[in-house]
Amino acid sequence: LDLAATDYKGLYSFATCYNSEGAAELKGMMAAERDHLYVFNIKAIEKAVADGKTIKVGDSEVPVVDARGPDGEIVIRVPLPKSPHGVNVDPTGKYAVVSGKLSPTVSVIEIDKLADAFAGKIKPRDCVVAEPEVGLGPLHTAYDNKGNAYTSIFLDSVVTKWNIAKAIEAYSKKAKEPNAVIEKIDVHHQIGHINATMSETKE
Repeated sequence: LDLAATDYKGLYSFATCYNSEGAAELKGMMAAERDHLYVFNIKAIEKAVADGKTIKVGDSEVPVVDARGPDGEIVIRVPLPKSPHGVNVDPTGKYAVVSGKLSPTVSVIEIDKLADAFAGKIKPRDCVVAEPEVGLGPLHTAYDNKGNAYTSIFLDSVVTKWNIAKAIEAYSKKAKEPNAVIEKIDVHHQIGHINATMSETKE
């Protein structure tokens, strides 16, 4: 598991998995076309701890909930394009955006759909509501207050500005139009992390 984020309601924690193959060398780590976004159900984890359904690791006294088995009430794995990297929740709290790193796409997960996925009513992949192409080597995403996202693109050395609503509309129609990408801004070589304030200003 790599980078993590948590939704604003405290229901879920997300972590990107870039080596679902369990390989020990680079070629093996990139073999599968899809890896996963791990979604942890915080309330279910808290209940497991309270019920004593934990294990110990080494000499540590910290209780550990074992989530290495199949999908269930503790964790589900959302299949995503290979080697997902950054995961960032948008300001509305509705979506978690995951960058592909070895895919030119970012995946938009609708957080409200996750409860149905945990309940087995839908498949984890059904929580993906958009997957726009933003450039080669997407890593992290920041947001403005107008529904736009800004993703750092490592290989292309740009920041791609794209619109979340347009991306969802295009995905639902299984078409590339309307194009969610608004602009690509050239930046210094191999950009990584990106940040934007979520504070509001009063005029």
